Amino acid sequence: MISLRAGDQDVIAALSTAPGIGAIAVLRVSGPQAWALIRKLAPFLPQQIESHRAYFGRLIDPQNPSEVLDEVLLTTFAQGRSFTGEESVEISTHGGIDLPERVLQSILGLGARLAQPGEFTYRAFVNGRMDLVQAEAVLEAIESRSREASRVALRHLKGELSRHYSEIEDTLLWMGAHIEAAIDFSSEGIELKPSIELRTRGEQLRDQLQRLIDSYQQGRVVAQGLRVALVGAPNAGKSSLLNALVGEDRAIVTPEAGTTRDLIEVESRFRGLDLRWMDTAGLRESESVAEQLGIEKSLRARAEADFVVVVLDLSSPDWRNRLGDFVRSGHSREVYVFNKVDLDQSGEWTAASEAEAEALGISSRSFWISAASKQGLEQLLVGIEQAYRRSLRGGSGDDVLVTQARHVESLERIQEALRKALLLIEKEASPELVAFELKAGVQEIHRLLGKEFHEQVIDRVFKEFCLGK
Repeated sequence: MISLRAGDQDVIAALSTAPGIGAIAVLRVSGPQAWALIRKLAPFLPQQIESHRAYFGRLIDPQNPSEVLDEVLLTTFAQGRSFTGEESVEISTHGGIDLPERVLQSILGLGARLAQPGEFTYRAFVNGRMDLVQAEAVLEAIESRSREASRVALRHLKGELSRHYSEIEDTLLWMGAHIEAAIDFSSEGIELKPSIELRTRGEQLRDQLQRLIDSYQQGRVVAQGLRVALVGAPNAGKSSLLNALVGEDRAIVTPEAGTTRDLIEVESRFRGLDLRWMDTAGLRESESVAEQLGIEKSLRARAEADFVVVVLDLSSPDWRNRLGDFVRSGHSREVYVFNKVDLDQSGEWTAASEAEAEALGISSRSFWISAASKQGLEQLLVGIEQAYRRSLRGGSGDDVLVTQARHVESLERIQEALRKALLLIEKEASPELVAFELKAGVQEIHRLLGKEFHEQVIDRVFKEFCLGK
């Protein structure tokens, strides 16, 4: 065990279940002498406490031994056999607000301190129960909102992504060892050139790194949801469409053009897919500074979103020109929605727009809807979901996904170090220069796995955790 911070040897305690009314609440206590501390509250514990054993009894108030705090189920975990790697106790009390809080305050009164957010998982990392990637997966599992997200998180928690990173580390170390050998031989007057195998393994590693980096687009969507931007001209019906899609009035709708001047984000779910809708300001020329700022945000949202829904007003006489402009400046991640078909009594607008979509080659990405009557919304959602599935990179269900921006940043730095090393090898440069780049890659993979401790990295990982985890 490596103690990295002041207070790592304290006994810590916190409520691990969500606060509020419920059947039970679970409090977690961890640290050296945790059992001895809890024994002062739980006289029913036997003299010889066993690990992974549940004990039922009454907790007493140490300040007033005649007062019973609660009837509880108390589960003990020995050092080296708990989540944190320390002596730990989990106390299942009755739920609610008062009883769990009274038990927690009694524990703190005996000398324990309130755990910081993520401190239990942090201690599991410090005590070697998991690496930093697995620690992040704990939070992923807690926050997962779909079957796919929880499946990915559990695979990370089991160490599958860490194994890929360990393979990268092994290859970098193997390459470094061969380069170091060339340096050693050169000091004896023997020139040892990099082998074909060295170059081959370096190129294979380069491809492996790229596959992991490329997987982030899908991994981020799995973990955070698909970002879908609604863009179009003012009064095209974007805000009405947003309200219809999420089933509530989240965006202000008025006949006045330019009502929406800032991004409005709303979440919904469809077929297990988390969707993060972004209603944007209408795209047009404007003298208003506030509206111009909103339009700039709209353009950024269009460029950065995972998918874009271009909303066109069929009742507007210039919808053809607007459609042509959007198609020319668009990309394959855009779908085109022809809104207000409920106003097209003769069907003339719809027929004309269908012909235009066919001529522009976007029929497969076009939808005809009415945000007011909700006509065609189901087809639009199905189209977005299917387009997302088609956009996923090829591969089997065994592919691992990178879901953290921190990982991508590290992988890109490793990739750059490897690129420089391979270029130096190709130019038959000094082995010392090659070794320098490979060492930089090794240091980065160590930071990624948490083998090399950096206070800022640790803070970045654990600051997102909730209290009690």
